[in-house]
Amino acid sequence: MIARKIFNNNILLAEDKKQSEVILMGKGIGFALKPGDTVDTSKIEKRFLIDSEEMTKKFISLMDDIPPRHLELTKMIVDSAEKELNTKFDDLIYVALADHINFAVKRVRDNEFVQNALHWEIQRFYKKEFDAAKEAVSLIEYHEKIKLSEDEVSFIAMHFVNGQQSGQLMEKTVETTKIIHDILNIVKFHFKINLDEDSINYTRFVTHIRFFLQRRTDQIIDSDQFLFEQFQRKYTNTYSCCIKISNYLDTKINRGLNNEEMLYFMIHIIRLIEPKV
Repeated sequence: MIARKIFNNNILLAEDKKQSEVILMGKGIGFALKPGDTVDTSKIEKRFLIDSEEMTKKFISLMDDIPPRHLELTKMIVDSAEKELNTKFDDLIYVALADHINFAVKRVRDNEFVQNALHWEIQRFYKKEFDAAKEAVSLIEYHEKIKLSEDEVSFIAMHFVNGQQSGQLMEKTVETTKIIHDILNIVKFHFKINLDEDSINYTRFVTHIRFFLQRRTDQIIDSDQFLFEQFQRKYTNTYSCCIKISNYLDTKINRGLNNEEMLYFMIHIIRLIEPKV
């Protein structure tokens, strides 16, 4: 593997045997290297493939604009979050999160603070990612000797959510969060109740909505029509609520609920509003 651009002692751009460009990270991997030198592959701790010329330019531009220590800090944060969440993030998180951390640190030092309009939703709908982001903020504060706002926790949590969805655009994560918020409001206003956000049934329902939105397919799944009709007759008010949800989804993502999905939404809502069921 040949070094192409040395960013610092721990980060470099290299070319592999297939002439593909890769970003390599590892303690001392770039020390004393010059472009054209052979890379000591035993020092590689993290590598990710640059799959387009545009992404290569974006990464190099990023490295020119931010202190390399912020990318090293990003790697530390990503490693910690992957362990805590028991997941593997898309490699693009390194670029997006490093960029965010750089601007977040700069904003604090310039006494500029940005509110996250989805802070409440992120904290409640993505609890595991939010908790992992708290640890990330602690790492940033320790290494940069600054104090970040609570909103930064939810901003970083959004990167963790986004990073688990194969490069999905952040806009899609924001849209998903708003849709979950709206569906829960439909349930709350329809039944005129407050929901127990700490209950396991609440968590299950939110998770179900997230998976439903990620799937977003129009394929017809063979449903238990008899069971659906039984629930439809027995839980008329819940069915009415699901019709509202289906109509809302139709306006937001151009797809309502089929009978299979309607049945599962009804089951989750029944458990949510009648915990003993």
